[in-house]
Amino acid sequence: MHEMNEATRIIHAGRDPKKQGWMVNPPIYQSSTIAFPTLKDLIYAERGYSNNDLVEPYELKYGRYGTQTNFALEQAIAEIENGYNTFVTSSGAAAVNTALIAFLKQGDHLLLVDNVYSPTRAFADKFLKKLGIETTYYNPLIGEDIKKLIKKNTKVIFMESPGSLSFEVQDVPAICKVAKKHGVITIMDNSWASGIYYKPLDHGVDVSVTALTKYINGHSDVMMGAITVQEKHFRAMYEAFRYMAVSAAPFSSYMVQRGLRTVKVRMDHAFKSAIQLASWLEQRHEVSKVLYPALESDPGNKLWKRDFTGAAGLFTIILDRKYSNESLARMLDKLHFYVMGYSWGGYESLILPIDATSIRTATKWFYSGKTCLRINVGLEDVEDLKSDLEAGFRRLRK
Repeated sequence: MHEMNEATRIIHAGRDPKKQGWMVNPPIYQSSTIAFPTLKDLIYAERGYSNNDLVEPYELKYGRYGTQTNFALEQAIAEIENGYNTFVTSSGAAAVNTALIAFLKQGDHLLLVDNVYSPTRAFADKFLKKLGIETTYYNPLIGEDIKKLIKKNTKVIFMESPGSLSFEVQDVPAICKVAKKHGVITIMDNSWASGIYYKPLDHGVDVSVTALTKYINGHSDVMMGAITVQEKHFRAMYEAFRYMAVSAAPFSSYMVQRGLRTVKVRMDHAFKSAIQLASWLEQRHEVSKVLYPALESDPGNKLWKRDFTGAAGLFTIILDRKYSNESLARMLDKLHFYVMGYSWGGYESLILPIDATSIRTATKWFYSGKTCLRINVGLEDVEDLKSDLEAGFRRLRK
């Protein structure tokens, strides 16, 4: 049998109807207690807690560590991300935090990209600092020059490419090359591409973290995250996952694996619509800049073309000036097809005023003097989305 293409892999990964009682979808195994038929089975399950033997993935032990429903999703995500194993967690933030805790201890130094998701920044500044872990923020465009920031106690370089507000594309292979030379672990938040348009482990990253809440689930009704690792990092991540107790509920895993089956067609549609909408917005006199790597005009376009196979439907527009909240309310409050709300990657279009000024320390947010709007392009007809924004711009100018 020839190697499956991406769309086919997504449909079949993690599913085995024969083992599922010939059901198409992995069923929901909702349980806390696992009954072991023999002492030998109990000891086998316990061995991972008592010594350094490598525990095989997907062993049933206790509901907190997952059931067959979780394992089916983990196997699917691991296959799609080209990883050895995946751990599904109760949220994207839980995945990020657990991945960091797995490789950091008191006295260590973390290099954290300056365009990082704000809860990750807060976790470093407030929680990791309490543990005696030092954080240095770095320019997303630093590339191989990150070697100048590595100290003797640097243990982790954390990346997010592109950033979910400002959309700089990092030179991930260059950073990973430097990290490997210095024995530093690399972790990347891959939520924007969601393992569909970018596979971090193929580019040298040690650990890929994805908010399954976004595109993989795709229906704005489940909070989940995933951590995918290479085999050499399985044990360290298994320990952190076990002690942090952040596993996802089986029902959530069931919902997310259902969303997974359609993620490729949904993302392809959002990508096609986003390019059209972003190109149209570039021509509007109310818009001074569109931050979207898939556009030829974007500074990150060259790296995006080199490394990515597509683009999410998420981007930021910079308006021509700073508008008052009263003016902005006239535009946003009466939109028909855009909802104001956090998150993204669902079937619905979203719009959100943003200002990254307060969450930059190593670099400057150049657009603090202008109104900025982040847009998630959903599955609506793009002409309707254009028409809705056009009417909004008219209200804004009043």
